[in-house]
Amino acid sequence: MAHVTAIETYSFNPADLKVDSRLPGISAFVRTRNGADFIRPTILSHAPYVDEIVAVYNQCDDGTDAILAALQDELGPNKLKLYDYRPRVYPPGTKEHAAEPAASPHSVVNYSNFALAQTGRQIVVKLDDDHIAFDRLLAPMVAELRRDGLKPGRMNCFSGLNLARDADGRVGVHADTPFSGNGDIGFFAMTPDAYFVHDRRFEDFRKYYFDRVFVGFAYWHMKYLKSGLGFANYEIQKGRNRRFARKQKDFHARREVVTVQEVAEAMPTVRAAVMSRIPFDKWALIGNRARAIAREHVTDADLAAFVERYALGEPLTMRD
Repeated sequence: MAHVTAIETYSFNPADLKVDSRLPGISAFVRTRNGADFIRPTILSHAPYVDEIVAVYNQCDDGTDAILAALQDELGPNKLKLYDYRPRVYPPGTKEHAAEPAASPHSVVNYSNFALAQTGRQIVVKLDDDHIAFDRLLAPMVAELRRDGLKPGRMNCFSGLNLARDADGRVGVHADTPFSGNGDIGFFAMTPDAYFVHDRRFEDFRKYYFDRVFVGFAYWHMKYLKSGLGFANYEIQKGRNRRFARKQKDFHARREVVTVQEVAEAMPTVRAAVMSRIPFDKWALIGNRARAIAREHVTDADLAAFVERYALGEPLTMRD
């Protein structure tokens, strides 16, 4: 019998984070709406690396709740904590989201902060329901965290590779948007300032309060391999979301995928000074990702092994 807490209403207060009473260790939290495609491998692949996973689901009608309940039976209710967040949540990019106050139960900001507030460890990481762990590179990141800790105000940022299928069904890295994670995803040490705030476009984590460092690649991003190609939850068909309607149109206009080596070869050459780890900015992140790819921290052999493990089809081969 699954242990699920139903949330009928909630309004975030920063005191809910309970920063001073958190236990040592690592918490992960995931928010999901109709995440049945990849929620199981997302949770199972990250479970060995964290002390608890908080999963909060909203407006699911694809069996996500049943998948999560079965996972809790496997992992235990202390490892996987489940919450059914019942208020209607407006998708990022919609007019309703833009107008909704951050602390409203209907805001994705409030929904996100609820999930964050349920975590209980001193180090926290956000997962999406389509992030599958890149074990070879995630394992040493976590080992270093557990050995050395993470000082308050520090954020170890990481990125993922966006996988997609081309017109022939072969799997590779999406050519136009190869990377996921632009300094907004990573392990962070909880502080009273660590929560989400309102942006008219989306929920914005207060990442600028952190000393951010890029530490590598940690996951495969399955967004473009989901049902609806990752756009199903934005209510585009109802005409409510121009922002993501444009993104969807751009994606369909060019479904080209490339190999990891081709991504590396296309990376810009960035001056060493720009690739400095401090201060953290967009160009420093791009430079460090380029350096990580160039040093073969991620390879086509990694991609082929991942595709085979999850039976995704055939990986893209190098062009002549």
